[in-house]
Amino acid sequence: MSMWTHVCGIIRVDGLPRLDTNATVEKIKVKLGPICLYNDWHDDTKLPCGSEGGLQYEVIEYDSGLPWLAVPIWGDLRDFDDLDAIKKWWNETLADLKFIRDAILFAKTEAGKEITLRYAEEPT
Repeated sequence: MSMWTHVCGIIRVDGLPRLDTNATVEKIKVKLGPICLYNDWHDDTKLPCGSEGGLQYEVIEYDSGLPWLAVPIWGDLRDFDDLDAIKKWWNETLADLKFIRDAILFAKTEAGKEITLRYAEEPT
């Protein structure tokens, strides 16, 4: 029987894309890295991965002022229960994205272990 970890979260990123040429959706996607799926595998992904693929995300540009992006994150990771690896990825990702308005992520293993991570000025 397989072990699964279920993950759901969102990151809101601030920016000034009209004034900052480094603030682009494509540059955010590069920072997040490629999505690794069962039928489209990427060994170079930064995202936590199970045996059938990793976390997924979508970058939604909802405004062009200081409020800028929402990045929902989700996934069902098969044969993966390393919540410490998810926490490490979360802290590194938020540090790399820089201008975070707010962020939260929930992960739970089928064995009943769970974590809730949120944005903080210092890594949690």
